[in-house]
Formats: sequence, structure tokens, C-alpha cells
Amino acid sequence: MESNQMNFAALEQEIRTAMVVADNEKGFISDLRRQVMAHLAEENSKKSSQNHRSFLRLHPGWTIALAILAIVIISTLAIGPQRVYAEFAKLFGYIPGAGIVDQSKPIRVLAEPVSVTRDGITITVTSATLTADRTQIQYRIFGVPGSAYPDREDVVGCMPQEYLQLADGTRLNQINGGYEPVPADVNEAVFVLPCIVNTLPGKTPENWELPLRFVAAPPNLTVMPVIELTPSQQSSQTQNAAEHQAIKVNTEIETSDGYILIGQFLPQTATGESFQQTGMMKISDATGKNVPYTLPQDVNENVNQSSAGVPGAGWDVQFKAAGLVYPLKISIPGYYLQQEDSNSKAELTFDAGFDPQPGQEWNLNQKFQLNGHNLTLASITADSRNGYSFFFTVDPEVYGAGVEIVGYTANGSGGGGSGGLTDGKFNRSVSYSTLPKGVLKIFVSNLTLIGDPVTWQGQWTPATIRTDLPADPTPQAGVCLTADSFAQLQMAPANLIKGKILVNEALDDQNHWGLVLYNLDGSGKQVLAKDENWGTLSPDGSQISYPGDDGFHVINLATQTEKVLTGLEGFDLNWSPDGKQIAYTGSSGNAIDSVFVVNSDGTHMSQVSEPNYESIVGWSPDSTKLYFVVPYTGGAGWKVFSYSPTSASTQELFTIDNGSYKALNAALSPDGQWIAYRSQQLNNLYLVHPDGSDMHLILDSPAQGIGNLEWSQSGWLMVNLLVDFNNDTTMIMVNPKDCQSYLLPGLNGQIEGLYLP
Repeated sequence: MESNQMNFAALEQEIRTAMVVADNEKGFISDLRRQVMAHLAEENSKKSSQNHRSFLRLHPGWTIALAILAIVIISTLAIGPQRVYAEFAKLFGYIPGAGIVDQSKPIRVLAEPVSVTRDGITITVTSATLTADRTQIQYRIFGVPGSAYPDREDVVGCMPQEYLQLADGTRLNQINGGYEPVPADVNEAVFVLPCIVNTLPGKTPENWELPLRFVAAPPNLTVMPVIELTPSQQSSQTQNAAEHQAIKVNTEIETSDGYILIGQFLPQTATGESFQQTGMMKISDATGKNVPYTLPQDVNENVNQSSAGVPGAGWDVQFKAAGLVYPLKISIPGYYLQQEDSNSKAELTFDAGFDPQPGQEWNLNQKFQLNGHNLTLASITADSRNGYSFFFTVDPEVYGAGVEIVGYTANGSGGGGSGGLTDGKFNRSVSYSTLPKGVLKIFVSNLTLIGDPVTWQGQWTPATIRTDLPADPTPQAGVCLTADSFAQLQMAPANLIKGKILVNEALDDQNHWGLVLYNLDGSGKQVLAKDENWGTLSPDGSQISYPGDDGFHVINLATQTEKVLTGLEGFDLNWSPDGKQIAYTGSSGNAIDSVFVVNSDGTHMSQVSEPNYESIVGWSPDSTKLYFVVPYTGGAGWKVFSYSPTSASTQELFTIDNGSYKALNAALSPDGQWIAYRSQQLNNLYLVHPDGSDMHLILDSPAQGIGNLEWSQSGWLMVNLLVDFNNDTTMIMVNPKDCQSYLLPGLNGQIEGLYLP
């Protein structure tokens, strides 16, 4: 037996050797995986009497291919198709940030980052990965003024066709999420960006050119194996044939701490039937433990290609695998939907008046029947898109219906809410070139009913069980909470939660949300502002403030009196610790989502800095500095700044390179020692000192996502966790000093403000 194993290993080595050919044949090898099996089928279909001389006249590339095929056939019989297929899979690998790449030629990378600055705007090419199938370029931009962008949604700025220019004039254009491959003998190119995306003509410099130099990839470059699963492997992942058609895993990628899976969601439907997914995908292991995952950005092009032309959707997930027990169960909840008689209509009338205004609401409560089912047109609201939103309450089995205004041609429509799947309501919106007025006739038709609930399921086990991952993982230093420890959390003891918390939560069944104040133990509910958000508590917990249409509202909680600081417009209000100033994000002139500071009585408003799309981090304990972050255009980078209101001076501090693309949700601790922020993966939380030192992970994927966060005056960090991508949130409190962690009872909204002495 040992002798046979050694022979098989030698044979596998021969396969590898046979696949190493001269450089001029490697282009052929890069296509081998796509062509070799098709060619084998073609050869097998030929008559056995085929003339031998025709074989000798084959292209030299096919001569090599058939030699390899001969080895493949023999080795397949000896060691099985799965191991041989894996050898071909090794032609492709996964590089974080670059995605799935062809490894049939040596990989090259950018020698060093390259930056060019013009008129205060800096473009930096941070990395490049050159492979046989494409060139991947990562770049980011900093300093584009808000005035460079359109101020209306119907105006579109520049859409550049960026490219790589070679010394001989060859232009390498964009393909498959990257650029055409750079020839192996070319080590220099110029990255050309005709203009900055979505900027208006003449507002920013154009025709940017950045010279790039490429070198061989270092020996320690991370290239992870990509395994495209065979049909037999895919069928073994699911429990029955119907499930196999719904959830399919096509590709697995081994990462340093787990896996990336790429697949398709393809539910089967009968004629006249559709389906509705009611929640995000859930993954659990064989013990029932939930497996938190993220959505990797660098494999999306592969997902899109795998689902092209196929009903359903491609999906990709990334997760940590230490301690998991296989098989993993992949499930998606939903319903089948059935269309009723499309010719059946209900007729209603509605008087919009001669001058309906955006935001105007009509409470109608008109009851009617359609196809024997009860519906109520509860209300209609005019919107800013020359249209109306229709809000319905319905029988539980009704999913939705179409709405039209007779005599008017719609140019857009949509729907929202829960779709009637759980709470008997749905809404439809219809827009027009001009807003319909007067007495309007409305047709409600195309009734859709909800079928039985279903959970589409599949299973997956790695092609080869890994031995490099610990069965009982130990959290890295500084980490206070993981998925395993989150599952063991207890409720916070009463002596720790004697404070107040301001949340934004649903108020009723009419899709109204608002600001609600609670005691930290979940008691003492007070609804403070309907249809408002971005509220905050003053440092002493005596007042709340929030932005309204007429200015900033300030409520004295003891007297229940309210004042309005008129002339102010913005969001994300932050009180200074001494209570004398309020920082906020707003717009003024050419400043878009910039940071401003105003006295707490509404006087002396000043703009903090010139950049745009900024976010406030917080005030220093002595109220002498305000910290804020400014995002790069492209990439997950954020520059951290401090601002002194006394001297009106700004200082650049450091860059966060691993932050969330859209919302960093950064918050400064009350003692001024730590900035907490969300990572690029959205389910990790990091801490870093305001000088950029000691950046480390504190929450390591405890749930599917991390939402808002607030510090208490006593140093506790309160965090919203998204548990399962179904908008079910949980609040926790963590003390970074000793990693004590607890659940907060009875609180499910988004944290807006906090007072905990």
C-alpha cells in the first residue's frame, strides 16, 4: 500500500512537470481548463478508424494537450477524478484585493505606490497585480471638492474610460474588473485617468498620468487555492434534488483563516409562480452554531459571470472556519408567490386637490375587495418625484398589487415595506412626468398571494478537510468578543445600567420611525420625536438635540420644553463635553457633508475644513479639539484630522486603511484615548489611539454586522450588532479595559445617544 501511495505521488509530479511548457505555450495552458474536456469529448466521438496522419498534423499546442490528456486518463483511473481535477484548479488562485487570477504565468506586482498631486487633489496607485488573464490596479483619490460634483440627480458627471498605456502606444482597456494583461516582457506602463468620476467639466484637473513600474511578486505573496467543484461534489452538498436546484456551491477558496464560497441561488418555480426571499442567507455548522460571514468585494465579478443569463442570483460569502464541524448548512428563507387573475381590477377614487405638495398625506382608509380578498387603502402621500405612494393594509395571505392612475402614463414605480409577508401591509409608489391633480381614478390590479413559507437549503463540506486550523481557536490578544463568546453573553447586571439611552426605532405599523428615550434597563420609554433621527444626548444627560426641517431642536428633559436653533441644517450632532458647542455634518455653498461647529445657543457657526463627505469622531475631554475623518474616493481609506476651535487650525494625524467603505461609524472614547471604528468587513470593530498607534481588533465577527456605537462616560462601549441580516439587532456593552461584555435587555433600535455616568 505504501508503495502505491509513493507511485501516485510520483505520477502527480509528472502531471505537474508535463504542464510546464515553454513561455510561448503558456497562453495555451491558461485556457486549458476551459478547453481540454471539450476537446477530449470531440476526440472520443471520432471514429476509431480515423487516419493516424491527421493526428500528426495537429497544432503543437494540441500535441502537448493530448500528451497531458493521456496522463490525465491514466491518473484518473488510478487516483480518481477529484484529485486530478484539483491539479487543473491549481492554475487559478485567489489574491486578496485582486480576486481570482490565472497563475499560469509568473505574477508581478507594483514596485512602489505612485502619487500625483494637482490643484490640491492627489491620486495614488496603491497596488497592482499582473497575472496571465488581467491586470488589477488599485487606486484612490483625496481632496476632490464638493463643488466639482453635480448638485442634481439628473445631471451626470464624467464617466472616464481609464486605461494603461504602454511605451509602444498600445492601450490596455478595462476587462473583467481589471485591465487587459500586460505582456510578460513589459515592466512599465502609464496609468491614464481622463477625468475623475462624476466630476463636472472644468472643475478638476483632467488627463491624469501615473507612471508605473512592475516587479516579480515577492515569494511570500499570498495566493490561495481555488477549487471549482465537480458536478458530483455539488450534488453531494444538498439534501435532495429540489434543494440542489435552489442553492448551489460552485467554487471554494481556502483563505488563511477559513473559506470563500461562490455559488448560485436558483429556486424552482411553477408556471405563474415566483418567489420572495424574506431574509439573508444563514450558515450554520453541524452542531447548529451560527457562522457569521462577510461579502468579499474582490470576487464579485466571478459571481456576476457565474449567474449571467441564469434566473436567480449569484452569491459569495467569506467566513472563518476554525472550530467548525462539517457539513455546513446553507439556508435562505422565503415564500413562493402566486399571481391571481391579472384582468381583475378594483376601482377607487381620490381627490388630490388642485395643488398637491410633496409630503402631503391623505388618510383614506378605503376598504375594498379584489379577487375575494380584503384590502384597505390606508393612506396616500405625494412625493418629490411627481408621484404618489400608496399604503395598504391587507389580509395576511396578500403579498401585493399593482396601482395605476387612469389617464396618466407612469415613468417609474416601486414598492417597499415588508411586502405583507408578516404584518399585512405593503406600499406601492408611482411617478409621472407631471404630478396628477384633481379627482383621480385609481385601478388596483395584479393581486399576488403568499404561498407556504419555505427554507431553501444546501450543504457544503470542503473538498479536503484542513488540518491547519485549530479545533478550539484562541482569540488573538486584545479581542474581547468573538462569535463563540457572543453566544455565551449574559444580561448586564442592574448596577451597570443606571443611565439613559436614545434610540431610533419603529413607532407603529405605518412605517413611522422616531427618537425614543429609554432607561438602560429597557424601562421608561418616552417617544420624543416622530419621523426624526440623528439625535444625541448632551454630556450631562439633561438634553437631547436632533435636526429638524426648521433647524436644530433641543429638548430639556426635566422641563419637557423645546427650543429651535434656526438657520442650521445638517445631521450627526455631537455636543462638546463642556456643553458649550455642537459639531455637526452639513452643507453650505460648495461644502457637501462637511463638518461645522456652532455654539450650543445657535450662534457663531463656523466651517471646520474644506474637504467633503466627512464624519465626526468626537471631542477631546477638555473640548479643545474636535476629531473627524475624511474618506478617500475609492478604497476603504480614511484620513483622521483634529481641529482646534480656538485657533481655527486643522492637523492631519494618520490614515485608517482598513475601515468601512461607506460609514466608518468612528467614535472617540470620553477619556480621549481610543477611537473605535468599523472595519472593511463590517462585522469587526477596531480600536486605535488618536495618534494612529496600537491599532488592534476588539470585536472579531461576533455577529453578521456592526451598526452604531457610542461610548459611555465611564468607558463602556455600547454597540449595535446585526445578528442575522434580517434587521434583527442586539445591543451589547463592552469594556475594552478588561473585556467585560454583556447584553442590554429589551433594546432593539439603533443607538443615537447615551448617558451612563
